[in-house]
Amino acid sequence: MSYVSVYENKTPRSKGLILTGVVHAAIIAAVIAMPAIVGPGKKWNGPFIADHIPLPTPPEPVIEDIKPEVKAAPQTRQTAPDRPIIKLPPAPADEYTEIRLGNGSEGTGIEVPIEPIRIAPEPVIVGARLNARYAGQFQPDYPVGQLRREQEGEVSVRVLVGTDGRVKQIELIDSPHSDFWSATRKQALSKWRFTPATKDGKPFESWMTLKVRFEINS
Repeated sequence: MSYVSVYENKTPRSKGLILTGVVHAAIIAAVIAMPAIVGPGKKWNGPFIADHIPLPTPPEPVIEDIKPEVKAAPQTRQTAPDRPIIKLPPAPADEYTEIRLGNGSEGTGIEVPIEPIRIAPEPVIVGARLNARYAGQFQPDYPVGQLRREQEGEVSVRVLVGTDGRVKQIELIDSPHSDFWSATRKQALSKWRFTPATKDGKPFESWMTLKVRFEINS
């Protein structure tokens, strides 16, 4: 490559030639100073410059506390030892039953007398009732004042029947008029007779609820 100044119809001057030579020399020196480019497949025979590059320090390992695995001991179910079953033979009604407790060898047992349990039957109770022999004396006399007014009514009472069948006490439950109650009370205490209540055949006092009807027969 050359740099030449060309002037139309003029011959080059000596100063221009010198300048051209200097430029050429500078270009050649720059090309020589450039490092060589090694293409593929070619070996580099020039000197190598190695520099020490420190590797990064690896992080310290994290040590975790490993807890030992605790296995629960298998639970065993404890059961109470079987108790011996003592079977008793049926005992007579008027005798005692002996139970022998011990280890089975003679002379080591304990004799325990047991009295048989007697279950009493339920008592037989019969309620009081009207004595049929005195049924005709049950109805009281009709109060005269209520009969004239042609008033009818029904009286409810409670009576305490004694062991002799007589009325020991009478209580009023309901009455439409005092005249009906007075007539009923008088008749009950004087004329009413009952068969008393019994418990296992023995008479005892008991209460009864009765109704007395006053009606006018036409």
